[in-house]
Amino acid sequence: MYFSMDDVIPTFIRRVVGSSYRSIAFASVFLTALAVGVIATQWNINSDFRALLPQTSDAAQAMEAVGERVGSGSALFVVVDSPDPEANKKFARDYAEKLRDLPEVSLAHFHNDKEFYQQHQLLYLNSSDLETLRERLDAKIKEEKKEANPLFASLDSEEDDSGEFIETDDIQAKYDHLAYRDHPEYLISEDRFSLTIIVRFSKSSTDLAATRSLIEEVKAIGQNLDPPSYQPDMSLEYGGGLINRQEDYQTILSDVKSSAIFTLLGLLLVIGLYFRRIRATMLIMVPLVMGVAWTLALAFLLFEELTTVSVFIFAILLGLGIDFSIHLLSGYDHARAEGRDPVDALVTCYQGVGRATAIGAMTTFVTFVVLSFAQFRGLSQFGQVASIGVLATLLAMVVVLPSLILMFQSILPHEAHGSEGGESFEPIVSHEQLTRFVPIAVTGLLAFTVLASFQYDELRFEENFRQLGNITWPWEPEETEERKQRQQTRDQARGTAEYLRARAASVREAIAPESHERRRRQMTTEEKFRSALRGQRSSTPTVLLFDDPEQAREVTHYMRKLNRQGELDTIQSIASVYAFMPGTEAKQKQRLEEIRKIRELLNSEDLSFLEDEQKDRVEEFRQKLDVDPFTIYDLPNWSKRLFKEAGDGAKPPSEGEAFAFEYVIYVNESIDQMKGSKARRFLTQLNRIRDETGADFQIGSQSYIYVQMLDEIKRDGPLMIGIALCFVLLILSLAFRSPLRGLVAMAPCLLGLSWLFGAMVAVGLKVDFFNVIIIPVVIGIGVDAGVHFYSRYLEYGRDSAGRVLRTVGSAVVMASITSGIGFGGLAITEHGGLKSIGQLAIIGIGTTMIANLLVMPLVFWTARTYDFEWLLPRESDRRDDAPR
Repeated sequence: MYFSMDDVIPTFIRRVVGSSYRSIAFASVFLTALAVGVIATQWNINSDFRALLPQTSDAAQAMEAVGERVGSGSALFVVVDSPDPEANKKFARDYAEKLRDLPEVSLAHFHNDKEFYQQHQLLYLNSSDLETLRERLDAKIKEEKKEANPLFASLDSEEDDSGEFIETDDIQAKYDHLAYRDHPEYLISEDRFSLTIIVRFSKSSTDLAATRSLIEEVKAIGQNLDPPSYQPDMSLEYGGGLINRQEDYQTILSDVKSSAIFTLLGLLLVIGLYFRRIRATMLIMVPLVMGVAWTLALAFLLFEELTTVSVFIFAILLGLGIDFSIHLLSGYDHARAEGRDPVDALVTCYQGVGRATAIGAMTTFVTFVVLSFAQFRGLSQFGQVASIGVLATLLAMVVVLPSLILMFQSILPHEAHGSEGGESFEPIVSHEQLTRFVPIAVTGLLAFTVLASFQYDELRFEENFRQLGNITWPWEPEETEERKQRQQTRDQARGTAEYLRARAASVREAIAPESHERRRRQMTTEEKFRSALRGQRSSTPTVLLFDDPEQAREVTHYMRKLNRQGELDTIQSIASVYAFMPGTEAKQKQRLEEIRKIRELLNSEDLSFLEDEQKDRVEEFRQKLDVDPFTIYDLPNWSKRLFKEAGDGAKPPSEGEAFAFEYVIYVNESIDQMKGSKARRFLTQLNRIRDETGADFQIGSQSYIYVQMLDEIKRDGPLMIGIALCFVLLILSLAFRSPLRGLVAMAPCLLGLSWLFGAMVAVGLKVDFFNVIIIPVVIGIGVDAGVHFYSRYLEYGRDSAGRVLRTVGSAVVMASITSGIGFGGLAITEHGGLKSIGQLAIIGIGTTMIANLLVMPLVFWTARTYDFEWLLPRESDRRDDAPR
């Protein structure tokens, strides 16, 4: 027929399987046990989006550079919580000191010592403001001399609220943006019940196991310090990007377990009901599980780690492999019901159904092979693993399944009856009945196709990661811009009210600290460290890496200027060592000239009329006048340590420094990095900075990773699927020895795909970078059904439509149901992307099943009614032992 294997199959079944079925069964069990051991010891999932990109992509290389130079791009936030702020500080000092002893820790920071900046605060004022300050001071001295009042000039309203000698609020307001003023003395939450320690590691955080070990070590150090001994109610909490990744990993593990349990239980139940015997359930599930285990073991050995997409290959292979096993076992039952002994029944089954199964498997295999050449690693690794999986499950069905059948038969002999499998093997649809069905089929095809075509313009790609797996039904109200604006206004109002409440509480505490009772806010761990950091630190900031420190300085000042002007609306804050500087050396010298004039003014005046307390205040002020220009290398160590390069590829430190810190800018975004449109806008603004300054820097950013990932999948997805469809048609044309026949077998799949896209719009499900990988699976399942229908029709003859529809149709429906259950395990997961895979698969399996059930009867009727020779079975298509 399609392949010259009429001699190979009987020989293989009789001489290999028939004589060695026990050895094959035991060998497969042993191989599966080894595979389970490999999976248990090599299990490694990389949930980082960077793992989905090719290593040659700009975004991946930039993040690699961040890991090499800076170390961990994400931070661990340790929250020390108790009602005693002083106890929190004492514990944080001891804890941070212990953490700094760890070679893997590059930063353990909680205290921004302001002494240096307070001493040099006049250098941060512009020359014009220093001149204004001198004029006001001169005027006030003259006025106070007349009134003989003590002299007191407060230059920092934050330090002293007890009556300023001269008005400086307007001057101070101009410098609220200064980096040292943005950083509070201690990283304490607004309600003052918690203090945050920022911890960074010197190694990149892509290795989840190593990161988890470090986090556990950090936690152990904290517990060994015995927090209750500092304050009875003290507790430790942990958050930030590193914790989020660990939680994501645990969520994936939980999803794997729940998906596997749901899938296996569902398959066991449905298969048991369909075949109505435990033996059939075991015969289908055991080889299938073996094939999946072999696949995962090979995948971990070959790739060492699997992406979030690839690790759920077990559900996809269960959905695909169940088709193979149901068709083969149904074919075996049919042959047994016709009176053949077990070995002859297997030969008959594998010569007929086996060929069709092999063709379907080959088309699916080629589809996945094509995906493996995609640039987007999420597609390519999935394609590679899935290709291995198709071969492994097919091998299990071809070798293990018949061996198990014969072994069960030898232990517990079983005689098949025509009613087994939930069907009668006699044809029940006549040509006249088929003729009456044709108008229904044509009407259904036209209706579904027209309805789907009206939806195509609304098909969209989902770029908002937060919305993956969320179905919006047509009758549900859409979130309009007006509603979004109202919600944003409410959120801003709540934020403003909370800020005013906190400020009012701090004023009351300052006025009457003894009688003031602090009110504790109920906050999550994330809310606590966000409150403490005041928006100046993110757990996953964007890192700009420079090779030229002068360019880093220029970009820092330019970005902060634009941000103050409101032109960088996607950026909340910009931090680098240069942000702590009062300007260039030339600017500092200009300001020193004004400071010298203020000093001369005070020295020229007789201030003996001041009381001792006022004299002390004046003396403190004089000390602030005794300053010299300084550079970034004179800044306090804590300010430099925030930008430390701690990785193995760090820049060499400057002379006299312990580490390099001049080449890094941290950018904290004000947008959600997982919303494509927002992330694109953020990158556009960074590229604007690059163009306008002419600086050369790398962007290590989750936003960059996400955007490039979206672009890769948008480019690779349609291209790979189009190429795969061409290869599928080629294989079917060769298998059926005619392009037209190949197209006939493929037609229901193509029609089902077109309905799938329309149905997606109808239920509000968008294409995304996760569920796009399931389209090749839908193609494989749809083609497999069409191949079984048409190949059995060619095998049985022109008048066999009724028999084919009954025998193959029931198996196709059953296979679709079980495949749907297989993917249903993904649809119930917590992960939005995996949920969208399951949802799209279930819809796609449904549309291709309906398309096959409508198209193939129409094909058989057309061939029989109009005698299309190219469509009708030829004598060479029929097997000698096929029913007449």
